[in-house]
Formats: sequence, structure tokens, C-alpha cells
Amino acid sequence: MINVLKYIEETSPQTLINVLNSDFEQTAKQFNSFCQLVNDRLAIHNSLHYNHSPIDSGFNRRTRMDLIKNIRDLNQAFDQLASLLNQSPFRQVDKGRIIPYDFTAWIDVGIKLTKEQINDYIKQVENVLKELFDFKIKYHLND
Repeated sequence: MINVLKYIEETSPQTLINVLNSDFEQTAKQFNSFCQLVNDRLAIHNSLHYNHSPIDSGFNRRTRMDLIKNIRDLNQAFDQLASLLNQSPFRQVDKGRIIPYDFTAWIDVGIKLTKEQINDYIKQVENVLKELFDFKIKYHLND
């Protein structure tokens, strides 16, 4: 990922938007696949789904609004998933204590987006996806 951001710094804002669009699209596929696995393998019936809305490449106000919408929608989807898993028998337990699932990722989308803010958000989403992957391993779920 660091190589990608270094490449972006040397190219254009449109390249950054392309990377974000690709990242959201892949996240949507992984999230939706995970929810289907939870439904199929663990019989936790759900209709959870995340749709990626393409981000405008003009690097203008519309771009910012599209990014905010995607982040809000993704966090809402992750919140619903965490709520579903927290109410299921497949809870996280550490030393006898239940640890609630929390898949929150956040970014402060100010007037000007810095590459550092976007990089931080991408890392957070990657951590969320790692948690989903760890859950799949723990409960022996396969795609």
C-alpha cells in the first residue's frame, strides 16, 4: 500500500480516486461474501449487503460527498454486522469475558483531504477486513 501511495504522490489526484474506488469495490465484495458465508455456514440469517457508489474523479466537492457517503454506508454495514455477530452464539471471548465485535473505521473528511488521512482510513478498513478473515478462520468458514 505504501508503494501505491508513493506512486499516487508522483501522479495525479485521479489516480488516488481510482485506488479508492478499487478499494471500496474489493471491500464490498469481501463484506458481501463474508455475510453470505455467515448465512450459509453458521446459519445466521441476514440480508446484509454493502454497495459501493463510485467516487467522482474530479477531486472536487462532489468527490468529497461521494467519499463521505461511501464511508458512512460502509460503517453502517459494518455496524449491522457487528450487532448481528454480537447477538449470535459466535461471540468473542477473552479470559471468560465477552468482547463485543466492533468493525468501526473512521476518517475526518475535512475541506482538504490529505493523503495521510486517506492512507489512515485505508489501513483501518484493512484491519476490519483482517478481523473478518480471522473470524472466518476461527469458525472454519471457507469461500
